[in-house]
Amino acid sequence: MGRIKFHLGQIKKRAVQKVLSCIEALRIIKNNPKNNTVLLIEANNSHTELLPSFIKFLNDLHFNVEIITRIEQKNFLPPSNADKIYYCNIPGIKNILKLKKIKEYSFIIFTSYRLYYPTPDKSSLQSTIFDHFNIKHLPKYGTAHVLHHIEDYDKESKNGAIVLSRILKKNDSLYVVNPCYFKENKPKNKNKKITFIITGKLEGSRKSSSLLFDAVQKLIEKNIKNFEINIVGDNSNDCVPCNLKDFINIKGKLGFEELYKELEKSDFYLPLLDPNLKEHLRYITTGTSGSFQLIRGFLLPPLINNVFSIPHGFNFENSIIYDKNDDFHLAMQKAIEISNEEYLTLQNNLYVQREEILKSSVQNLKILLDNLKEFYLATKD
Repeated sequence: MGRIKFHLGQIKKRAVQKVLSCIEALRIIKNNPKNNTVLLIEANNSHTELLPSFIKFLNDLHFNVEIITRIEQKNFLPPSNADKIYYCNIPGIKNILKLKKIKEYSFIIFTSYRLYYPTPDKSSLQSTIFDHFNIKHLPKYGTAHVLHHIEDYDKESKNGAIVLSRILKKNDSLYVVNPCYFKENKPKNKNKKITFIITGKLEGSRKSSSLLFDAVQKLIEKNIKNFEINIVGDNSNDCVPCNLKDFINIKGKLGFEELYKELEKSDFYLPLLDPNLKEHLRYITTGTSGSFQLIRGFLLPPLINNVFSIPHGFNFENSIIYDKNDDFHLAMQKAIEISNEEYLTLQNNLYVQREEILKSSVQNLKILLDNLKEFYLATKD
């Protein structure tokens, strides 16, 4: 009976999404995009943390922005300077990209090349934008996409692609656009009770929960208790050992506005990366982490292993670096005992670095879009 109820629920959900996607398609048909409008498309039910940065960068380049994203993101995204936001399922996005209306946009930027969505023939659980989307009527000057997995890069592509970190710039046809802007903020004084924050799911392939739990246990044994740790993400309360629950709070999955509030009232960020875990090494070889963007976006000095710090521009001037997993609790102790003056110095150094990264990202995005436009006009002639 439970299985039948589940399947009926899924059928109802798909039917509702289909209707909503049709309504959004009608909105686009009736819409008249402003001149110099870029259409950002995020077809995954994730990666929307990139949108605030891309909106800012495009606005800085005097573009207007409209967005298409998944229905699940409705009431989840933060306020933005986007002119319009459309919420669709994958088939709905596919139908929209067949419309002549697409010709009225200057560019389309897909903020994810890989889709965590099955291929049309169901042969694979993951696919790409080209597996699903055939743009019948191209925008004025072409399309671009963001690679979250460098192994997806097509070296034969003449248009190039966007990567989110300098460590992923394997050749000149890749453009580094680092999305570390979320909202305006400045360095602030530390809390009397130090607050650490972790975002995301405590799963071994992304974060080492044992690293965290062992460190907290050692701090308690040393009678160091002037701290709390907030974990935002899809985690259950029972993932934390009972004896540590007075220090570790599970906040659950939050919308972006609530997440921003948690980040703003925090002092330090815990990426929980372990160089002994093979899965974590992708963060210095073939991928990057949204944690690095949040660290800079909210000026939260990270406590990070030196294996991961240097490749991503974290150093002793803007972070607390440790060498071995056994030293992680010492890094936490240093953060708890840090003076306000030292803390502000770390934050100010992060701020200066962030401003340089934002400036570079805008320039790189401009070069990419200029190259796309030049290529389009050359082929048109």
